[in-house]
Amino acid sequence: MEQQKLTVGEIAKELGVSKTTVSRAISGKGRVSPETRERVAEFIQSAGYAAAGAASPLSPRRTNNLALVIPSHFVRLDLPFLRKCMGGVCRMAAQRGYDLLLCYADERDTAQLRRQLAARKVDGVILSRTLVNDPCLELVRQYAAPCVGIGRLADETALQVDNDQVGAARELTTRLLQMGLRRIALLSGRLNYTVNVDRLAGFRQALAACGAAEEPGLIFTGVESEDGRVDALEAALEQRPEAILCCDDSLAFSLLKDLRARGVDVPGQLRLASLYDSEILQDAVPPITAVQFDAETLGATACRMLLDAMAGKHIPPRQVLGYQVILRESTK
Repeated sequence: MEQQKLTVGEIAKELGVSKTTVSRAISGKGRVSPETRERVAEFIQSAGYAAAGAASPLSPRRTNNLALVIPSHFVRLDLPFLRKCMGGVCRMAAQRGYDLLLCYADERDTAQLRRQLAARKVDGVILSRTLVNDPCLELVRQYAAPCVGIGRLADETALQVDNDQVGAARELTTRLLQMGLRRIALLSGRLNYTVNVDRLAGFRQALAACGAAEEPGLIFTGVESEDGRVDALEAALEQRPEAILCCDDSLAFSLLKDLRARGVDVPGQLRLASLYDSEILQDAVPPITAVQFDAETLGATACRMLLDAMAGKHIPPRQVLGYQVILRESTK
């Protein structure tokens, strides 16, 4: 690509516009519609180039910026995982001379990421959460932008780093079953996130391996709001579970408060555990059993993988990090 030349005239011919229009779109000077400017930028990006000057051939350039894509609804949440993961990404990026541009996106709105890619503001993209059908991943492919996902991606050849979510859920569920607990309710977020899909898979694997029957009435997915949490808890309690396993720390902590308000003693009447650990669970009363991951290392590893790949280094496309199950008073 570095040996190829792409001229203003060639761009004009491909897009069916004048050379003057292309020059104005590239330089940002002169009158040209936003739509045409974006068309030119998208064409240049798809060819792997950025504008070096209106009158000269185009050549690749670096911005030394990375886009960190965060789901839009995370803005309303206080998530220790995301803060630590971002810290790891920032630390690694700074060590390698890169800065981060935050980008909010969801399944329906990827406009901000598209603008960053079309304007060639970033050299690579980091997805902080991976979706089953991820429009952000499709978008970066359209622009041929380097990308890494924090979580599992369906494409095994794509760059990705994750903790062993299936193994962690399987081990913690197995520990609960070994305590003699058989009626375990699982509360999870939406299954469009691969992390929740994997945790549900690990939960089911543990039930099957221990000969415990899976009860659909004790599995609740799509729990994303306060109302959804309250409804799921009430439905779960009607089934008289012996334990509740939550897919994240915020949900587990909120459920502990809900149970206390209902006069349900943890762990006396009901055991409670989480598939992600944080300070809020360690300081809860009682402290909550959880799976511990190193979110900062996860973020740093993702950033390092992306930058190494951008530098032309050959690296395994998927890396899986470990975990530790921490047993606390909430399951004793």
